[in-house]
Amino acid sequence: MILALAAASGCGRSPEAAPGTEPTPVEQVGQLLRTCNEMGKPAPRTLKEAEKLPGAPPKAIEALKSGAVVIYWGVNLNEYGGASAIGYEKDAPEKGGAVILGDGTVTELTAEQVREIAKPPDALLKPGASPRAKGSR
Repeated sequence: MILALAAASGCGRSPEAAPGTEPTPVEQVGQLLRTCNEMGKPAPRTLKEAEKLPGAPPKAIEALKSGAVVIYWGVNLNEYGGASAIGYEKDAPEKGGAVILGDGTVTELTAEQVREIAKPPDALLKPGASPRAKGSR
């Protein structure tokens, strides 16, 4: 329903970065999470785990370090599909912005849509938190 709302409001999945342009930090974090999934691993549980991932984009690591992009640490990405948020730009819940979906793609949502979309438990926003069963806020 949220994605239908996003499409209706003109929001949608961001296109791949244009040739010759570098992906944004949030897109790079999405790529980092897709890489985890392709390796059959959950999202990293800590920043240290993220830094150790092969080919981890430096801007993704910096965005996670600075808090510019927040993710739900340690989630099993196979439990979350394209209709769940597993990360987002820091200000997205208040101002709207880029959201990383469970399949690692990035989409733009309004603040209201960010607050309403299904997400893992908020406890997983803290690095090192123990993953729990899939849930939404």
